[in-house]
Amino acid sequence: MIKKGPLIISCCFILLLISNNVISRWQQTNVFRNYTSIDEPIRKILQQDDFLADESNNRIFVINLWATWCQPCAKEIPHLNKLVDTYERDGVLFLAINSEQEKDVIEWLDLQKNDFIYFHLHNHRDLCDYIFQLNPDEQFKIGQKPQHLPSNLIISNGKIVYFKTGYSKESIEELETALQKLL
Repeated sequence: MIKKGPLIISCCFILLLISNNVISRWQQTNVFRNYTSIDEPIRKILQQDDFLADESNNRIFVINLWATWCQPCAKEIPHLNKLVDTYERDGVLFLAINSEQEKDVIEWLDLQKNDFIYFHLHNHRDLCDYIFQLNPDEQFKIGQKPQHLPSNLIISNGKIVYFKTGYSKESIEELETALQKLL
C-alpha cells in the first residue's frame, strides 16, 4: 500500500509555489496601475529625489534600461552621452534605470572607461518591470533578460514614441531621429 501523505504534501507544496508566482506577477503589474499617464510613475520617483525633483516636469524622457552584466549596455554609454550633450538643452531628460543595488553599480562604474553623464536610478525593479510592460513588442514584455537589454524608449507628453530593444549603431541613429522629430 502506497502512503499518500508525502504525495499530498508534495502536491500542496507545488500548488503553493505556483499560486505564489501568480500572485507575485499580478502584484508586479499592478504596482503602477492607478496612474493616469504612463510617465506618471517616473515623475513620482523623480519628485522623491531632492536632486531630481526639478527634472520631473520635463516634457520628454529618454529612458535607458540597462544592467552591469550587459556588455552591449556598456558599449552604448558613450553614444547616449553624445545625445545628452546635444539634446538636454532642449528639455529632454535622459535617465538610466536598472534594478541593481547602487553599491554594485558604483563599483562597476569605477571599473569602466565610460561613465554616464545623464542621471541614473538604481534599485528600481518595479519600475523596470513596469517599463518592460510598455514595450509594444509582445515577446519583450516580461522581465529583464539578456535579450531585453539594453532597451531605450522615448516618452513624450505621456505617450511612448520610441521603444527599441538591443544595441546597434542603427538603434542609436533611430533614437536620435525620433528625438529630432519631437523637437
